[in-house]
Amino acid sequence: MLVLGGLAHSAGVTRLYIVHGVPDANRVMLDVWIAEAQILAGGLCLAAWRGRQTGSTWRALASFGALTIIGFAVPILPVLFSRAPLIFRVPAIVYLVSSLVILADAALRRQEYEK
Repeated sequence: MLVLGGLAHSAGVTRLYIVHGVPDANRVMLDVWIAEAQILAGGLCLAAWRGRQTGSTWRALASFGALTIIGFAVPILPVLFSRAPLIFRVPAIVYLVSSLVILADAALRRQEYEK
């Protein structure tokens, strides 16, 4: 979902830039950051899921993917709540909550492994 979200964001932003022109550098950097966070975290979570299916180590990949999204969602949520419609807030909230669950699961599984 994250990888597809990042790709869809990139496609939508590219279309917007073609139709309305390229905005200021700060907006471009924000759009790049959003796509980058989604694609990177999605790739890490996908690799973790594959690792979990095969029985190999997955907790570090899942943790880094979750931390990437937490690092993205926490600073962007106040901006979304103050300026964006609800449709843009929901994915960031879902990403944040899901990442917290993934991080907690990875930590709990580590404690089980160490016992």
